[in-house]
Amino acid sequence: MILTCPSCSTRYSIDSASVSAEGRMVKCAKCGHKWREFPPEDMPKKVAELPQAPDPMPEPEAPQVPEAEGMSIEEMSRASKKRAQKKEKPPKKKRNWLGWLLFILILGGLGAGGFYGRNYVVQFWPASAKLYQMIKLDVKTTNLLGLEIKNLTTKSILENGVVRLTVTGNIVNVTAHQQPIPRIAIQLVDSEGLHVYSWSAAPGVENVEPWGSVEFSSSMNQPPEEAKHVKAHLIAPKKPEQEHMEAPKKAEPKKDEHKEVH
Repeated sequence: MILTCPSCSTRYSIDSASVSAEGRMVKCAKCGHKWREFPPEDMPKKVAELPQAPDPMPEPEAPQVPEAEGMSIEEMSRASKKRAQKKEKPPKKKRNWLGWLLFILILGGLGAGGFYGRNYVVQFWPASAKLYQMIKLDVKTTNLLGLEIKNLTTKSILENGVVRLTVTGNIVNVTAHQQPIPRIAIQLVDSEGLHVYSWSAAPGVENVEPWGSVEFSSSMNQPPEEAKHVKAHLIAPKKPEQEHMEAPKKAEPKKDEHKEVH
């Protein structure tokens, strides 16, 4: 049913069932004008039904809610829309399989790029080498030996009036290949990090397996009193010197020149 405000000619659409034959007071939401609206003349009217025999146990009719006078047309339209929404069930949302498929493809592409291009990743982000090594993926780094010293600890024991310092640690292979273990350089430094004393030690084994670890231990007697901290690093083996230098040629003796005298 279409209502038109007599004052501002604003039109509204409402449920015709909300207007009874006696009319209804309505209010324009735009200009605030109030008037009594009656149903249109062409609206079908109820025909009186023939009297029927009363039922043995008639059900009580639900009490009718009295109509509120002066309700605005906007409120009436909103109420009719709510009733229509309750009757209509909202359509079920279809899953966006295409979006999920694209997400999986992008995620898989990033994973494949991080796996096959891990050396390039490490080249631009050196800290990522630790992440790859944690999941046992071999990468090219500046660590040419492929070994690292971890869990470095010290222990001092007094034996027969002599202080004995013992240094222990682990040599860890961070590659997927067997690596030879070089000698270990152990250095004592003072509180300012200055060198105090150093020595080298040979590990107990020659090689460490891929992703494996080997423990080492080295001791010394009477460390300097000013030594406060211990450092250790692996000594890279020296490359064999290429002895291809040509030996100096020996000078040939000059022949004596003899002149014949006649």
